[in-house]
Amino acid sequence: MMTVRWISSFIGILLMTAAFSAQAQQWVVIASGAPSLKPGQVVKSGAAIEIPAGTRVTLVSETGKTVILKGPFSGPATAGGLGDGKGGGKGAGDKLIASLSGLLSGSGKETGSLGTMRAVAPPKPPSDAWVINTGKSGDFCVQAKGPVMLWREKAGKARILTLKNLTDKSKSKAEWPAGSATLEWPSKVNLTDGARYLLRMKGSRAARKFKLHLVPGDLPSDAHRAVWMARNGCEKQAMRLLAGLR
Repeated sequence: MMTVRWISSFIGILLMTAAFSAQAQQWVVIASGAPSLKPGQVVKSGAAIEIPAGTRVTLVSETGKTVILKGPFSGPATAGGLGDGKGGGKGAGDKLIASLSGLLSGSGKETGSLGTMRAVAPPKPPSDAWVINTGKSGDFCVQAKGPVMLWREKAGKARILTLKNLTDKSKSKAEWPAGSATLEWPSKVNLTDGARYLLRMKGSRAARKFKLHLVPGDLPSDAHRAVWMARNGCEKQAMRLLAGLR
């Protein structure tokens, strides 16, 4: 009898643990065509989801995995149904969800330009999240282990580009060919995290100053990278990166 009771109690504990894990799982809405789901909204396991026919919803899980649901869909959110069975609990997963929610909804501690992700229209050019827009000054984020590309809006004419690292004084002059919107970062100019740069185009009086941030290569997903970028002043780039998840 004691053995039966012990087994029953043990099974009960397992069921309670499974239920708790399911409740702990949550997702954040990145983009939505469903009226009941808004960007930045947190969806917890078990919550009812309604997605009309012809619409779609993009969510990110606690692990940074992207999940796209297409309507018609009606039912409770479950780890199996949303394609990510890893429960998050309290920890890094909760922090990612909270950060994305705050950025996209404009609420909480981490507000910023990402609130404009509510708009259906994609962000303005450049569409590539990783290029440095030579028409703007400010902060730019690039991948620490990836190729770094410069971008210009008007690519019709060949131009002479001068780029200088104001921190260590390394500099370079390069020709930007006509018809090319992008140009690889000059190898003579050192890529330094936190360094400031001066960029000039021959024939233009405008000079651009920007600060460079190297995104760590060990971040597990684009969702994690977007949060890191937004925290370091690269809100528009983060917005483009999240837009690519749709």
